[in-house]
Amino acid sequence: MASAALGAAEARSGFADGMSLNDRKIAVDGAATEAAEKILRQAPFRIRVAAGEGERDDSPGAHSGQWLGLENGTLPKVDAVFDYVDGTELVAENLPGALTLGGFGGDVRAVPDLQAYAVLAPVDLLEDLDLGPSPEVSVIPVLDRIAKAVGKSPDTLTVSTHSVASKPMHSTLVELMRGQGSEVLVPERVTVEPPYLLSLIGLSRPRIDTMIGAIGLSELAFAAGLIDLIAPDLGFVFRLASIAGPRAEPELTNLDALFKFSEDEEIALRRSGWDKDRPYTSKDLVRPGSSRGAALFAVTDNPALGVSAPRPDEKGVVHVEGFLVKPAARVGRIRLGYRR
Repeated sequence: MASAALGAAEARSGFADGMSLNDRKIAVDGAATEAAEKILRQAPFRIRVAAGEGERDDSPGAHSGQWLGLENGTLPKVDAVFDYVDGTELVAENLPGALTLGGFGGDVRAVPDLQAYAVLAPVDLLEDLDLGPSPEVSVIPVLDRIAKAVGKSPDTLTVSTHSVASKPMHSTLVELMRGQGSEVLVPERVTVEPPYLLSLIGLSRPRIDTMIGAIGLSELAFAAGLIDLIAPDLGFVFRLASIAGPRAEPELTNLDALFKFSEDEEIALRRSGWDKDRPYTSKDLVRPGSSRGAALFAVTDNPALGVSAPRPDEKGVVHVEGFLVKPAARVGRIRLGYRR
């Protein structure tokens, strides 16, 4: 993950004048993927990628079903979730907040490259939260249930949610939550969830009470593994969601388009054994207690976590900063130096 962060950060130096945003994003993802997989292919164990980004759009990145590590039938096997750059647009625009993400576990369910509408809540509450109605209808009852479970009133909850910068589809949901008096944290550009989750153990501020909104399935798989490591009394309840629907109706100010699946998406869901019409919880993604570790490193400066983008010191050594998270919320801050 550190190598991916270094590769992604250095890709910016190769941007040509007039290069489109999409081309810059592909260059960043490609450099990060190449750097990470050069190392992962040599891992002394077999790695089954359960979730990754880019497969749907044929972009560089880890793909669900991919195998990494040395090819030896006697080696131990682990499941992994990789997002070699979470916040590619932030890197392409030289904005803060981008991270590389990697999580390992013993039992991670493979997911297609789609989305989910998800809610973070106490584990004992997950089965009782009704996500069947549209999000705009269900969000107030959901907030009420979460507030009661954590011993607060809805107007004292702190909620993180999705950015509305790229699409206005979240705006109604945000207005409803703010109408309850909750403090709603809305990213300015691109949503990168781990800093909000790490607030649960004091690594960022403010501390969230819940997370509600759209999230990529690969990011949700990583988030579920991270929660298993740092706060196993919490978890996610979620409904599977479309990528094609929001792309087809970008001007919507509600989340209805999340549940309008294309034929290709329907096929991908059936092939992978997921049902778009039923709710799931974290344990359907990551078996409780099976997460072994997670790593995240800064690609661009991350003020929320206090880690800096890769940059050389006076001796020309490039330093990459991040965290290693292990079970029981054991967290180590890591600073690696690369000499060119």
